[in-house]
Amino acid sequence: MHPYIHLYGKVIPSYGLCAVSGFVAALIVIKALSRLRRLNVEDGIYIFTLGALGAVAGAKLLYVVLSLPQIISDLPLLKADAGLFFTKYISGGLVLYGGIAGGIAAAYYTAKGYGDSLTEYSAVLLPAMAVMQSLGRVGCFMAGCCYGRNGIPVQLIEAGFDIMLAVFFAVKGKNCAFRRCAAARYVIYYASFRFVIEFFRGDAIRGHIGVLSTSQWISIVAIIASAFVIMHGRIRNNVRED
Repeated sequence: MHPYIHLYGKVIPSYGLCAVSGFVAALIVIKALSRLRRLNVEDGIYIFTLGALGAVAGAKLLYVVLSLPQIISDLPLLKADAGLFFTKYISGGLVLYGGIAGGIAAAYYTAKGYGDSLTEYSAVLLPAMAVMQSLGRVGCFMAGCCYGRNGIPVQLIEAGFDIMLAVFFAVKGKNCAFRRCAAARYVIYYASFRFVIEFFRGDAIRGHIGVLSTSQWISIVAIIASAFVIMHGRIRNNVRED
């Protein structure tokens, strides 16, 4: 665990460095794939950047929602030490599922504003998002959060899975039929993996509902909702073809 990196006399938070590196790597992926798919590079960068801001907002919002019981119990801390309260709940704490939802929503409305099709740009945005997620999980490993049981490096396992997602969606992005519901497929693949890897997580602070963790219940809901989106898309396309 290395929460801080000493570089040229400066102390840099490892997670922050990995997050910035992930964003830069994602932009490189977008530039390369946009040219390969003959899409506008600048539009792709703008859509992804605003999508990333939406991801941060969504990740923070879901964290606050899931932490409401603890936040309510800590309200007296506002009077005793407001700085500690805001550090605990405002400056820290992100939930990846909220980030995925917020990112997709922000990207959709940004693409719509530019007159672009998010379906077309999914061929470059989803691989880029997976790359950024991967480096984010490396940051988790460095910071020592989201850890596994008995020393299992679940953060690095997930980082590896995210890279495989990036490669898979980059290759499949050339298929028009696949792109139609690519975002829903992305959620299903990630949620399925997340459901399994949760059994090996050791940070119980995320909470449980019954025998499953909060993230596992979110995974189930995400899989069902995404499957519905795919089925609805297929029905709509069949109607159009008829």
